[in-house]
Amino acid sequence: MAESLLILGGNGFIGRHVAKKGIEEGYETFILSKKSPILSEKINGVNYLQIDLTSSKELEIIKNYKFNYVINLSGNINHCDIRNGGISVIEIHLNSLIKLISILPKDQLNGFVQIGTSDEYGNTIGPQYEDQPEQPFTPYSYAKFAASHFIKYLFRSEEFPGKVLRPFLIYGPGQKENRLIPYVIKNSLKDKTFKISSGEQLRDFLYIKDAVDVIFAALTNKSINGKIVNIGSGKPLSVRYVVETIVKIIGTGKPLFGSKIIRDGESLCLYPNIKFAKNALSWEPKYSLEEGLKDYIEFLKNK
Repeated sequence: MAESLLILGGNGFIGRHVAKKGIEEGYETFILSKKSPILSEKINGVNYLQIDLTSSKELEIIKNYKFNYVINLSGNINHCDIRNGGISVIEIHLNSLIKLISILPKDQLNGFVQIGTSDEYGNTIGPQYEDQPEQPFTPYSYAKFAASHFIKYLFRSEEFPGKVLRPFLIYGPGQKENRLIPYVIKNSLKDKTFKISSGEQLRDFLYIKDAVDVIFAALTNKSINGKIVNIGSGKPLSVRYVVETIVKIIGTGKPLFGSKIIRDGESLCLYPNIKFAKNALSWEPKYSLEEGLKDYIEFLKNK
């Protein structure tokens, strides 16, 4: 009998790639999401559960299942402040996790992967290490930070088989088109002039195929239970370099560097040390920036 895998937020960018990999790996794969996917985005072989994670009543349905593995990709990036939606953000990213785990049958649960965020590190200077103090600066980054330490607490107190992956910037097919890389690719393919910041920010860009591989490597690895693991390419690059690389590959596009203002509070130096991920998971990113971009550009050309 196949082992079961539940993906929270599986209709999102990363979640859809994870679900496809789950099917390929032979898991009985479930996606739990507040909304049903549109028909064209449904994945053959996936079981869909339409549940609002913030509703304790709806979560009761989870008691009817005994999942072997869970990957939590639920929620969305939102940098609002506490008075303008921040309480709702904390409810979605932290309180819902606590509610879920409190009713999740654990007798057959072998692994739980919590997907955190590099924003938990705030304005600390890169490279960011897993054992350095975090500096969350928004309700979103605070909720993610608290969720990470909730997973660590559960492992210490009751040997809950949870671990936290902290991705930096993941890109690839299916990503929202207002994000940096698809925004630049789309405008460059149309040979448009487009606004961009000065590009001095240092960032780490991990291709989606590498991200999915490391998520599955972590899923069954018990040695990292109760731990936080940075995931990224391990190669910091300036935003300007990434934009110029896209324009060079495509051969068209006119970025106006400095025409957008860098967001208040945005870190200028955010990239991970990934030594722990490499050692503990025997994992290495396979795609260089150029390889990932070429793959993604071809996808968008043919979309």
